[in-house]
Amino acid sequence: MRHDGGVTEPDAPTTGWGILSTGHIASVLAKDLALLPDEATLVAVGSRSADKAAAFAAEYGVRRSHGSYEELAADPDVDVVYVASPHNDHFPSAKLCLEGGQAVLVEKPLTVAPAQAEELLALAQERGLFVMEAMWTRTHPLIRHAAELVASGELGDVRHVDAQFGFAFDGPDSHRLLDPAQAGGAILDAGVYPVHAVNLFLGEPEDVLGYGTAASTGVDDHAAALLTYPATSDRPAATASVLCTLRAGLPNRLAVYCTKGRVMFDDFYLRPAELTVWRDGTDAPEELLASWPGGGYTFEAQEVMRCLRAGEVESPLVPWADTLAVSRTLSRWQDAVGAPARTGA
Repeated sequence: MRHDGGVTEPDAPTTGWGILSTGHIASVLAKDLALLPDEATLVAVGSRSADKAAAFAAEYGVRRSHGSYEELAADPDVDVVYVASPHNDHFPSAKLCLEGGQAVLVEKPLTVAPAQAEELLALAQERGLFVMEAMWTRTHPLIRHAAELVASGELGDVRHVDAQFGFAFDGPDSHRLLDPAQAGGAILDAGVYPVHAVNLFLGEPEDVLGYGTAASTGVDDHAAALLTYPATSDRPAATASVLCTLRAGLPNRLAVYCTKGRVMFDDFYLRPAELTVWRDGTDAPEELLASWPGGGYTFEAQEVMRCLRAGEVESPLVPWADTLAVSRTLSRWQDAVGAPARTGA
């Protein structure tokens, strides 16, 4: 059942999904959608290769395959398209789908440059169509609980947030992570997670002081930054530190330090199962547990479908303003470490 203007009929039994591209991340979402048979139907997959699309459809039980992105964007039974192509393709493919009347969930980062993000969201606003950056961590119940707890003021004012994500990559220079033509680099691929995490608790920084190194291909392969936040009428001045790398395994920790306590995640990116809350004056922390079904994308997919049923063009969990703020911060971080210019910057 096709929606019009970003609205899915409230009595629709399931949401029809299309997947654009057939790489690893597309397969993870396909598997997770299969865990939601009462809510989601994987209607179509699109690839620039008809053979790859057909093979993906056969493997994951997709109803039909398309040998071009244009055909997928025009499929009348698709309610939302998951754009799972490499970073450099997010903007043109998401734009293609929006112009075809399709709602889109776009793999992070939404685009490789702020100007592209602004154009894409302006088009969605004009067409009344749903768009969400696929920042799956922001839809996880534990991370949402941590954000609500900190926002309540129960732990006092936020003074510092520390977030990191990194791994040791030993693949070839032609891999998308190191290929400048595919918008490779640590900041866009890994850094988007800690910046989004910091944004959730502090918003957009005033200053971005960044440092880093470059791979032989010229893209950033290791980067750190200090983000600063001036005092406002609602809170004191605060700072944040972010780290991303393709050269070393990191604990991928997220910690929020407040004046009356702190919240901490280990492996906040890798499907966090535990949130630790320390309150000043207590001898032991509070530990909250949760589980991730499948590959971890079910919460994200359910939020997309909830928004479509409600006729919402953006999710309050991953709002457009935050996606734009993160895009600007990533761009400033890249500039600070001397990363190559991005098309559309």
